[in-house]
Amino acid sequence: MAHISIVDIARLAQVSPSTVSRALQNHPRISPERRAEILALAEQLGYRPSQVARSLVTGQTHTIGAVVSDVTDPFVAEVLKGVESAARSAGYGLLIAMSNRDPAQEMTAATALLDHQVDGLIVISSRAPEHYRQLPRQRENLAGGVAPVVLLNHGYSEAGVYSVRVDNAGAASAAVTLLSQLGHRHIAFVAGPTGGQSSQERLAGYLQGLTANRLPPLPELILQGAGMLEDGWEALAALQAMRPRPTAVLCYNDLAAIGLLAAAARAGVNVPDALSVVGFDNISLSAYTIPPLTSVEQPKAAMGKAAVRTCLRALAGEPAPPIVMSGQIILRASTGVCRQSDCT
Repeated sequence: MAHISIVDIARLAQVSPSTVSRALQNHPRISPERRAEILALAEQLGYRPSQVARSLVTGQTHTIGAVVSDVTDPFVAEVLKGVESAARSAGYGLLIAMSNRDPAQEMTAATALLDHQVDGLIVISSRAPEHYRQLPRQRENLAGGVAPVVLLNHGYSEAGVYSVRVDNAGAASAAVTLLSQLGHRHIAFVAGPTGGQSSQERLAGYLQGLTANRLPPLPELILQGAGMLEDGWEALAALQAMRPRPTAVLCYNDLAAIGLLAAAARAGVNVPDALSVVGFDNISLSAYTIPPLTSVEQPKAAMGKAAVRTCLRALAGEPAPPIVMSGQIILRASTGVCRQSDCT
């Protein structure tokens, strides 16, 4: 069936296209009777308004752009589900672009989405937060305003840039306290991407947790990583070579922790008797590892929905202060009481 236009409706209703347009927009310069007739005819013909034309009238495309670091990352995928759900409920479509964890690609992806006239932009796990203040021209929307940018999993904010994140430092510190209460004194940390805000905050929380529990912050207990499965896999050999050997480890995220569990199983290292392991994010897979992984829960879907609400508030000209959510430790079988001779 051919697309029905305003011109088609006008010809059949024997009125001008501008009259049809006024009827569809509920304009006061048309009588209720005539408007009802035109709307009935439009419905009978199966008329669907052009999104492009509507955008030119309203100054909005009713589309939100999302830049994601890696769509295969389970944390990102679960956050994105919350974003999509909230956007759809609000009548907004979603356009997605991936940065592959690269700052330059992130800005290219963001610019491409803004060139598509998205009303606002949500960036999950940004690697280049400070660059968004340099995009004033690209961020102009159809109404002549500036498209808001919401950084999810990052605390950077300034005019036109908003943030939604979890209390990384507090949650990491609480995880160390849990391990200390289980008797562990030698607690290692597998770090995340160098320079990432979440990495820095979780490392700071790890160190705060050690200090709060009167444990020495030893640099050799901190292993570099990038939040990938292979980081945990490679970390086991380094942990086993340390003297004294760590009896517990906090990982930057669940992917690294799952890699560590796999390496331990292959090497015959019993978890948690020989090594307690804690992850961060509580992705769905964490409940199904062997043993099931203790992890810090980030409210992923709630964070995604909060990012959409923040974006829509900013579009409406309402205050949209930074949102910081609490992390919760989900206790599973990968952590246990320290059974080594030097445990407290």
